[in-house]
Amino acid sequence: MGTMSESFTGNEEKKDAEVLPGLVIRADGTVLRNTDRTRPTTMVAASPVFVNGVASKDLVFDSESGIWGRVFIPESVTGGLIEKLPIVVYFHGGGFCMGDAGGESPTYQATRLCKTANVVVISASYRLAPESRLPIAFNDAYTTMFWLQRQCKYQASGDEAGDPWLMSNVDFSRVFVMGQSAGGNIAHHVIVSKPIAELHPLTIEGVVPVVPFFSAEVLSESEKKFPDDDILPLGKHHTFWRLALPSGANRDHPFCNPLSADAPKLAEVKFPKMLLIVAGKDPLYTRQIEYFNAMKQAGKEVELVEVPEGTHVFRKIAALEAENVRVDKAISDFIHKSHLS
Repeated sequence: MGTMSESFTGNEEKKDAEVLPGLVIRADGTVLRNTDRTRPTTMVAASPVFVNGVASKDLVFDSESGIWGRVFIPESVTGGLIEKLPIVVYFHGGGFCMGDAGGESPTYQATRLCKTANVVVISASYRLAPESRLPIAFNDAYTTMFWLQRQCKYQASGDEAGDPWLMSNVDFSRVFVMGQSAGGNIAHHVIVSKPIAELHPLTIEGVVPVVPFFSAEVLSESEKKFPDDDILPLGKHHTFWRLALPSGANRDHPFCNPLSADAPKLAEVKFPKMLLIVAGKDPLYTRQIEYFNAMKQAGKEVELVEVPEGTHVFRKIAALEAENVRVDKAISDFIHKSHLS
């Protein structure tokens, strides 16, 4: 059983307290993290040979911060590509406090995406709160994006320093940023944190937030309707934000509430095309629809896919497989339509 202890500068906890499963904040302010409980119970090893149509391998993007990612390629690349494939950078969920790029759920999502959309996927890591409060996760996301920019430049120059899987198979003018829950929040902040022109010649063609983790101080309609949600009950939801936001910040901070007065004005941000995916029984549903409406009002090109019976984790629910197939098709169409339009 792995444990990790780090310094915690907040003063919320006056005695040892397990604030999330496997995450203890001690009275002296240090954090004890049981990685077996705060990361997925099942870690999945990369497979550099094709299994069920997908191969994967792990790459380190920045040795100092420890940021890494798992690259997935579809078996279609072995048949000789007529044209190189889009690449999707995927950020996992977990309330910014839990999860792992190599965990069971991100691996499942990335593998499924790789096969159904015929794309290369990177499941990207980021450091977790409360040891690493926001905006560190957003900075780590840009570490991945700048690493990908270097790969793009290597491909353009024929530099052998580039990763061979990416050099042979990726069209760097067709980059998509996608994330689920906290990862969907990260996908938004990849776009608003820096001008995407800074990534040139890398081109972000689209962004796909899936049930993005947004909130605010005033409870929304859906938060009131689903306060005891099995996956994201209100208490857990608020704990995630208390641990992830900068010390002293509340849920109207722009990192949490993209429509707050202090958040970047959506009309002033250059967004690529967006596909927003939401679930009707998600406690975050109201905030996500407000975000969609604000994007439309700001003149942005945004499509909405809604799963009426879906919960916050509908992508993992077998009973909703028909809906998930519909979502798969919407994502694939969005990616490939972007290229053709």
